[in-house]
Amino acid sequence: MAQELLEPERLYTLELKDKHHENTEKFFEKLTKTSGVDTEANKLTCKKYYEESAMLAGLNKKARKLAALKGFFIFLCLLIIGIFLLIFVYKPRKKELDAQLAKQEALVKSLLAEAYAQMSPLNSLFESSIPCKIMQTTTPLIQMDRIFDVKKYELMREKYGLWDNSDEDSSTLDLQSGSILGNPFVIFKDLKKDIVDYKYEGTRTISYTVGSGQNRRTVTQTLHAYVTKPKPIYSKETYLVYASEAGDRLSFNRTPSSINTMDEKAIEKYVRKHEGDLQKMAEKATKKGGSYTPLGNSEFELFFGGLDRNNEIQYRLLFTPLGQKSMMEVLKSKVGFGDDFSFTKVNGINIIQSTHSQGTALFVDPNDFKGFDYEVMHKFFVEYNDAYFKALFFDFAPLLAIPLYQQLKSHEYIYKNNVGSNFNCFEHEVVANRFNPKRFAHPDTRTDVLLKTWCQSKVGNQDVVGVKALSYETFDRVEIVPVMGGDGHFHDVPVHWVEYCPLENNGSFVVGDLESDDEIGFRGLGQEGVIYARGLVSGDEGINVDINKIKSIMKKD
Repeated sequence: MAQELLEPERLYTLELKDKHHENTEKFFEKLTKTSGVDTEANKLTCKKYYEESAMLAGLNKKARKLAALKGFFIFLCLLIIGIFLLIFVYKPRKKELDAQLAKQEALVKSLLAEAYAQMSPLNSLFESSIPCKIMQTTTPLIQMDRIFDVKKYELMREKYGLWDNSDEDSSTLDLQSGSILGNPFVIFKDLKKDIVDYKYEGTRTISYTVGSGQNRRTVTQTLHAYVTKPKPIYSKETYLVYASEAGDRLSFNRTPSSINTMDEKAIEKYVRKHEGDLQKMAEKATKKGGSYTPLGNSEFELFFGGLDRNNEIQYRLLFTPLGQKSMMEVLKSKVGFGDDFSFTKVNGINIIQSTHSQGTALFVDPNDFKGFDYEVMHKFFVEYNDAYFKALFFDFAPLLAIPLYQQLKSHEYIYKNNVGSNFNCFEHEVVANRFNPKRFAHPDTRTDVLLKTWCQSKVGNQDVVGVKALSYETFDRVEIVPVMGGDGHFHDVPVHWVEYCPLENNGSFVVGDLESDDEIGFRGLGQEGVIYARGLVSGDEGINVDINKIKSIMKKD
């Protein structure tokens, strides 16, 4: 097991993949047993529902055909015979079909409601923490936190160099913190804003005459004009930030290669062709006072990269021959995702951003698991958790492939108790983003809303959090651009574009910790206008008294 731990691709393939699948099945079985739902009764109800839905679809098809026939009958009315067909054929058939449709729709709706009622006890048991709980059962070496607490944030910020939330072009939508063998990590999901030069196009069609006499003819030409204006573009990014004392004076950056799409013969050919480039880089670095020295493993150098490294000694301590071998297995993996990740290291901070994690729901909404068909719910639950584990594990894989990261554990950090908040700045933003964006947005907003937060005050075990909502108002504009036509004259071509004017609006909320991830217990309290996730509960200012009340009620239960 110790050796396999340093070979993540092998560990996943031989042990963890099947183990996690079994644990997911067991977890769903346990939920089913706890809920007490009658799965066989639901199976019969759903069978009937799908049959009746198919009949309803057939009736709707008939209704569409009859509607088309009505048009034909109206046409025939012009020939007199259509009046007879409309009165004695179409109307009776439509009345009968409408009655059948109404009856069938009521039956289908009733069966669906019955199926949902049957699954209600199970639907009420789904929580956002479930994927993390199953993952920890599968591999205890990856510990998942309930919340990203202030102590861990201070450790990662003060000791390793984690940034704060001051970037106004980014807002934290969600996060998951934890540790691997004692070293802290955070998975972030951010809303990012970039201002780009957007190219708008306008057209105008002109006509002019060419030739003379019998050859005289009219030519039509479409003129195109363009203007470039700034436009905000929003995107969501998921990435892993891992902190370690190993290589704490080493920085480098690598981007994905295409090695996992190549066979061994193609890889060997590529290495033979380009390994000479590595020596040239070393010679060039020496002339400029650099220290780049190629490793003996040209395949690793060319495909992993990291050629902009600033500390050769620490680089070699991280990427030992075993580390190089394990990393190449990750890059070439057919079981995992292959080389689809960037790896940026800045001293004690390591950032992994993979393509596969952008398309995987690493932050679950419990509502996604809910449904009316037990078998469909079961299938989705298992497939989701299998995909969740695979996506996360292969984000961790590049880190697990480095032996020194598993040998060095984070030393204790002396936590400063005089910090000005109960929760860190990123947790504040996550909570803010769980509210409806309209709550904080300026009323004239016409774009996405990017929220920034700060702690206004610390009141006992709660924080009063200020929110700044950044967005844009839009105005339609027209710019006239002269374009020369084929007639030798300039013509004004209108180009419609959109002006984006910044907006800012402020608000606030209060957040407290119930010290429990029991979402089910919280739902039962029916607190309207209150947001709850991972033990943190928040709402309008003044709800701070209610937070303590909710906490006491949940403890009694």
